[in-house]
Amino acid sequence: MSSGLLTRGGPPSAPEASPLIDPRLAARRAEVARDRGRRRLRRLLALAVVTVLVLAAVGLTRSTALDVDHVRVAGATHSGADTVRTRAGIPTGRAMTSVDLGAATRRIEELPWVADATVVRHWPGTVAIDVTERVAVAVAGDGPGAVLVDRDGRILGSATGGSLGLPTAGPDPIEGPGSFLPAARRPLVALLADLPVPLRSQVDRGLLVEGGYGLLLDDGIRVDLGGATRLRAKSEAVLGLLQQADRRTLATIDVTVPGAAALTRKKGPEA
Repeated sequence: MSSGLLTRGGPPSAPEASPLIDPRLAARRAEVARDRGRRRLRRLLALAVVTVLVLAAVGLTRSTALDVDHVRVAGATHSGADTVRTRAGIPTGRAMTSVDLGAATRRIEELPWVADATVVRHWPGTVAIDVTERVAVAVAGDGPGAVLVDRDGRILGSATGGSLGLPTAGPDPIEGPGSFLPAARRPLVALLADLPVPLRSQVDRGLLVEGGYGLLLDDGIRVDLGGATRLRAKSEAVLGLLQQADRRTLATIDVTVPGAAALTRKKGPEA
């Protein structure tokens, strides 16, 4: 039976039903979201680690733990270890990473006696310098201005008190250490360097002569070598004649052709 009451708009509607989602699809979406979050977290952690490492490395390179504590020099017999250190320009207290090894090497190799230099870092705080020095083979010039020279004609330093019985390679005007003899005289120095020691030890002076080279021995005997070819054979011929003859009577020895060596004798009672 009707209650006799009127209501506006009709009967109340039923609640709207939620759409149904497959639980597997929902689980998959949740897993994808979690993976995306984990990847972001890993990237952030990796970036943080790299940042920390970079900052730590920069801090370490600026730390006194990696400053230059020692500059060690080996092989600088004539140049002097202190001179080499000064020339290298590597003060203690400088950051090891800021040491310019190439520039230091070039500066050291400008020293007259230095033929080759090697500069290396030994962590955490040592720079090692190894020097190979040139070898004096002759004296150039006379008197207080005489200098030692190597086989290339490079002027090494004063010969005063240090000639060690080396032959003289001429009285040319001499410039300062580190420069070179005149180009015309450098081959004579190289020839003196190549003489076998038993002969070179007897040479007082090397000579530039017409047609080549000559030697003045320490007892006044003159040797004509001709050109610089077959130097060993010529040297052996000279040494053979010196052993066979009474050298007190010898004036000259000509080994221009080593297989046909000739000699002349001094005039006088000893001839």
